[in-house]
Amino acid sequence: MLIVVDGYNFIFTVPELEKHVRVKHIEPMRDHIISLFSKYKEKKRCDVIIVFDGSYTESDLPKKQTHSGVTVMYSKNGISADTEIKNITSLCQNPKDVSIVTYDNDIKRHVKKCGCQIIEPKAMYKEILEILNTGKKNKSDEPDSKLDGPSENDAKYWKDVFKNLPDEKPEHGIKHTETPIVKKEKKKLLRDEPPCKLQGPSVSETQYWINIFTEIEKNEQKD
Repeated sequence: MLIVVDGYNFIFTVPELEKHVRVKHIEPMRDHIISLFSKYKEKKRCDVIIVFDGSYTESDLPKKQTHSGVTVMYSKNGISADTEIKNITSLCQNPKDVSIVTYDNDIKRHVKKCGCQIIEPKAMYKEILEILNTGKKNKSDEPDSKLDGPSENDAKYWKDVFKNLPDEKPEHGIKHTETPIVKKEKKKLLRDEPPCKLQGPSVSETQYWINIFTEIEKNEQKD
């Protein structure tokens, strides 16, 4: 795809650009749009030719040069930039793949006859800004190390850590702690103690208290 830009027409029909042009000092804005189209070319992978009227440029400038992949042309003496653009479109072998950026009606009529596409300067400028700003918006503030993920050593370290963790998970809010081992001292048997206290509770009595404490624990979990 080839984009041919009517240089000065582009500058003076886009308000955001025109307001920065100083009287008899247009070179900075000319360099600015060359830079814009150079960055646009890298994103869109297309060819760009910007044509300026040679009568408004320094006489010692070459008529054709390249800046960062963008071809910049200055019309020859006695020939306007409009004529240069018309000549380019007339020689196009694939006019459907060529777009002309201009607001000039005379160029528009010629371009239509040749079968090339027309892009309004304001629309072209808006597209350039959208494409160039898209990359900035998508760039994350996160450090590259975080985007790339953990290193192989970090992954191995954390894998070993989680591998040694216990399988059991604590129930809702209940913190499990290991019960300390307490050595029980042997009590001397007293002859006055009843036999049931020495032998411990019966099986039925034990089951009774188990049911009581189980019910209490369930009620506490519900609350």
